[in-house]
Amino acid sequence: MLNPPEMREHFRGLIEGHHLARDAGELERTAAEIALGAVEELLHLAVAARDAREREASALPDVVVVHLRHRSAEAPLQLRLRREELLALALEGVVLGEVELDREDADVPGAHARILGPMPSRPSARATLAAGAVLAAGLWALAAVLLWRSRIPGDLELPRLGETAFFHPQATGRAEAYERVVVWILVGSVVAQVAVLAAMAWRLPRTARAIGLGPIGSGVIVGLLTMLAAWAADIPFTAVLTWWDRRHDLSEEGYVEAVIGPYAELFGLTVTALVTIVVVMWLARKLGRLWWLAGAPAFAAIATAFAFLLPYLLTLGTDRLADPALGAEIARLEDATGAGPTRVYVEEVSETTSLPNAYAAGFGPSERIVLWDTLLDGRFTDGEVAVVAAHELGHVARDHVWKGLAWFALLALPLLAAVSEVARLRGGLGRPENIPLAALALVLAGLCLAPVQNAVSRHLEKEADWIALEATRDPASVRSLFVRFSEESLSDPTPPSWAQALFGSHPSNLERIAMADAWAVRNR
Repeated sequence: MLNPPEMREHFRGLIEGHHLARDAGELERTAAEIALGAVEELLHLAVAARDAREREASALPDVVVVHLRHRSAEAPLQLRLRREELLALALEGVVLGEVELDREDADVPGAHARILGPMPSRPSARATLAAGAVLAAGLWALAAVLLWRSRIPGDLELPRLGETAFFHPQATGRAEAYERVVVWILVGSVVAQVAVLAAMAWRLPRTARAIGLGPIGSGVIVGLLTMLAAWAADIPFTAVLTWWDRRHDLSEEGYVEAVIGPYAELFGLTVTALVTIVVVMWLARKLGRLWWLAGAPAFAAIATAFAFLLPYLLTLGTDRLADPALGAEIARLEDATGAGPTRVYVEEVSETTSLPNAYAAGFGPSERIVLWDTLLDGRFTDGEVAVVAAHELGHVARDHVWKGLAWFALLALPLLAAVSEVARLRGGLGRPENIPLAALALVLAGLCLAPVQNAVSRHLEKEADWIALEATRDPASVRSLFVRFSEESLSDPTPPSWAQALFGSHPSNLERIAMADAWAVRNR
């Protein structure tokens, strides 16, 4: 038997993932045919079995080595295979590559027992893993409960309101017709991107193996090709949506600009995606199957950096609020909401759209709220504009950017675990050809989590609405604001529940009016 240095020289290079499943009977029969010497310390052992089948041998990589990490019957193993030879151990299945293996039981055949030596009894690896999973799930649930806490009174009940009491039937019919088409455009876009990613996952592996820039370099190129294909799949739907908006006098944006812009956001998302690919592949190659446990915090850190820097890009070319009367009202609302001094910018969008909007972004030095100039063009009363400003300051006061990042980290854990398990079917995310498959799994898992993500978003928006009511104490302006939003933005006051679950990041306008009524009842 070769000594460790000779063995390492003989079996250089890590041969990455393949999958080999053997039933217990076959593995037990072949185990006796393996001759192994005594092991006193960490070694690489070459093993051989005489009954390897030709059909299996053709699917194996060149070398297999058993890496005994420690002297334990449940020790994780790291495998590499010599072509036309088969490793035979009492395992449920063998995954070749840097992957932890689960033994079928602790009854290792005699030859292996002599190598590993007698060990004191201890909980099985499976039991330890199950206990850890239960503990992690409990901590996850506790974090979710803490994040869900809100300033909205727990006993608040919204009244049931009739749509016709606030919205004119003709205006409602126009909004419903508009949004019905928008929803199906969004559905079509998702279906098209899933189809393109599925095709990429099927065809691109051959291209990835021919790039020749190393695993991570090739992964970045494959990632760029994947993003380009998904973006191209969305172009027809973006063009149709732009035409639909222009037809309803909601936008004057050109088709080219709609497809390519906004430039800053597109650039930021591209850089973030490429950094994510590098981090994922590096972690997968270093940590194997459980890379996502380190990946979720890493992605949370990337998202945090993105959330901090993006407001600087979004407000390039914008101006600070110059209206002294509105500035004085916002200063009062900063105290009333508890947000404190906050930068306020005005973004000029009226040349391309008539839609009113505002948003809060960033944290620390990048924290700010942005009002679109379409909100300040005279269509909305001073009270309605104050409600919008108070709502955005409510996001600031309640640290909703930070809470959003925390929710992102929580939801990233199950999402990345699902992506990791799908990628393992073809050898794991350490291999560049699996990037399209991972992107496909990410989109599908994201669709499954969309109702949860949107429920969280609507919860934060409701809290900001409540804070705006507390700060302005003007429920009449809240009611008129959301009636006007439905008219000006053609937003359905009562969208279908399935569309709200999949795409609704904000409460419906009728729900928001109901909250104003509930606040008024409590504060008579």
